[in-house]
Amino acid sequence: MTTEVKGRARLNVSDDLVKLASVKIEKPKSGEIIWDAMEAKGLFDTFQSLLLLPDKYTIIGVFFDLSFYQWVVIVESYALPLPEKGSMLPMLIPKYQRTEDGKVSIIEIQVML
Repeated sequence: MTTEVKGRARLNVSDDLVKLASVKIEKPKSGEIIWDAMEAKGLFDTFQSLLLLPDKYTIIGVFFDLSFYQWVVIVESYALPLPEKGSMLPMLIPKYQRTEDGKVSIIEIQVML
């Protein structure tokens, strides 16, 4: 019996995209250290609905990258390549389109190694 391992990738989520969310996603305040937990399921669901990722991509992590001051979403999928040991995760870049009636959808997902 062989077990296939899912590949992983990261998406950098800018302020421009976060502003389009139906709920407010607050950034951590820099210079403040807070040891606390947040309910991950709600945060994952918020980013899943915001990013419109196909079902084959599962969000497995979300964190705030203070050095670039943006959210980073980690996804896994059999459609993604496995990164080499010790290397950075590939970057996932979805391309969206908005139709005349205002509907938004993904038209392409690029993987940058």
